[in-house]
Amino acid sequence: MSVSEHLLSKLKRAQAATRAAIDADLARIGLTAPQFLALAHIAENADVSGAELARLCWVTPQAIVAIVARLRAAGLVRRVPAAGGGRSLTMRLTDKGAGLVKTAFAHGYAIERYILDILGPDAYEALHGSLDRVADALSEESTVVKTTPWDGYVEDAFAALRARSDPADA
Repeated sequence: MSVSEHLLSKLKRAQAATRAAIDADLARIGLTAPQFLALAHIAENADVSGAELARLCWVTPQAIVAIVARLRAAGLVRRVPAAGGGRSLTMRLTDKGAGLVKTAFAHGYAIERYILDILGPDAYEALHGSLDRVADALSEESTVVKTTPWDGYVEDAFAALRARSDPADA
């Protein structure tokens, strides 16, 4: 089986194609995918901190600082004192940011609708559920650091590879 036929290659190809489609579409309205993700999470999470936003967006704290700086410079977000008081600041969308995130969501929904139309409702729902199960199974929260649920499969794969390269099989 060639590398491109493996499931992980197909998942990566689908992820890359999805990212390229959303990047191209968001560029039409002046956003990047990380900026859209940050705006969407700020919209959904009142008083989100920078550290929490980085976790939600799957980026480092340093990356979110740069993303938020660009969003602030564009007038899309503002920093406000945290509800609990103290010196901590959280983020909120400006009116301009709220309008742009709605437009960005429309672009994202259009891509999802296109995928739904290609797959049909049953396959779309099956894919949705399958991707959740894969992400849950492989997430750091559900695995042990020193061993993984798939360690046994690694030995099976080595055995299969050894069997294929055994000159006695030729």
